[in-house]
Amino acid sequence: MRYCVPALLLLAVLPLMNLMKLPAAPVPDPSAILDIGPPPKGMTAAEHCKDVIERMTHPRGYIFFAGGGDSEMSKLPSLARLKDEFRPWMVKNIRVTQDGERRLRVTFRAGTRAEQVVIINALLREYIKGDREQRIKGIEEALRLEEKIATDLEARIESGKEERKSVDEYQKQINSLRTNRFPALRAEIARVKQIAIIKWAK
Repeated sequence: MRYCVPALLLLAVLPLMNLMKLPAAPVPDPSAILDIGPPPKGMTAAEHCKDVIERMTHPRGYIFFAGGGDSEMSKLPSLARLKDEFRPWMVKNIRVTQDGERRLRVTFRAGTRAEQVVIINALLREYIKGDREQRIKGIEEALRLEEKIATDLEARIESGKEERKSVDEYQKQINSLRTNRFPALRAEIARVKQIAIIKWAK
């Protein structure tokens, strides 16, 4: 008998506890966050954001490369069904919005969740490849070539075979490279290296 009262109380409380359960929070749509780094010289942060958004969402921008060459994208059922119309579909549904001074949020509005994740991440991979990796490689190569030019000019001066007029011209070029061009190239490499994916879509 002594167990009856607690049991009855428990039976009375259980339905109330179910009513008190809060609904589960909806799972947010997949998104990614990209840090585009500081703006290039001569461009404001707002102009830089606008420029990157345009290049990421334009039909002939990074969407073109993401849709055409990414191995994960080529497996998507939605793209297989769309055939030649997949790029307009991507342009229509991709969203790149500012999410801080130099951060962009990338989302996609169509397809299944799994497809959205693949599409967003493919676009990010193409952007990183083009605006970070290939750009750094190109600047580093330019820096190597121009450093060689400066070294070659210095060797010609040291040879003592050049006329005074040529020596003065070579020295002028060397000074310009070492005081202006090389620091500018190194600063651009440092700027581009700040481009990073803060959060991949998942």
